Amino acid sequence: MKQNPYESPANESKAAGDTRPVPTLLMFLLQSLVVMIPWPLIGIGLMYGMFDAPDEWVLMFGGISIFVAVPLLVFDVVTEATISAFILAVWMSCLILPPAFMKRKRASGQARAVFLLMQSGFSLGQAAMGVLMILGKSC
Repeated sequence: MKQNPYESPANESKAAGDTRPVPTLLMFLLQSLVVMIPWPLIGIGLMYGMFDAPDEWVLMFGGISIFVAVPLLVFDVVTEATISAFILAVWMSCLILPPAFMKRKRASGQARAVFLLMQSGFSLGQAAMGVLMILGKSC
């Protein structure tokens, strides 16, 4: 079969049956989940006995993100359920967006490791602030 000299190189890999990006994206999403989920779970495990309300576990996923929403809570503009949804949306976007961005740019292994480290640090910071908020509320 004669190749078209004006065809994009991207089309050639698709024509050859290159399905590598999808498994790579799924693998990177799984790696992101593995580096992000332990910190909130550890925080929930440590602070479970100190929760006053059943929905306080959300603080482990968004201890820092809640500072953006505190003025809305103070003036009774939104409900606590809305704040919980906001916190989880921020955490999930930090889980999903970096791997999706890396898929488009086809980043190196070193760049992926840096992103995973940043995701883990973000999740650790969120969980640590959630733990401090629960401790501060209880004292």
